[in-house]
Amino acid sequence: MSQRPSQWRVNDAVLYDALREEARVALAGLLVSGEAHDASVADRIAQARLELYDVNGFDRGEVVTKLNAIHNAGLARG
Repeated sequence: MSQRPSQWRVNDAVLYDALREEARVALAGLLVSGEAHDASVADRIAQARLELYDVNGFDRGEVVTKLNAIHNAGLARG
């Protein structure tokens, strides 16, 4: 077992997991939308995935900003 302490605190991991869940819900919403067969949806999904992968999980501010952006855009749950 590693002796190095993790850079993540427990609440950071929970927050990052919430971001991933919101992103999954948003992507699922795009897939089941009426426009699901439109090529632009595939582009939007690819872009959303890239943006999620670009988030630095160790940067709490960046995680919160991205989580709020997904939530406020109505992409998740709506």
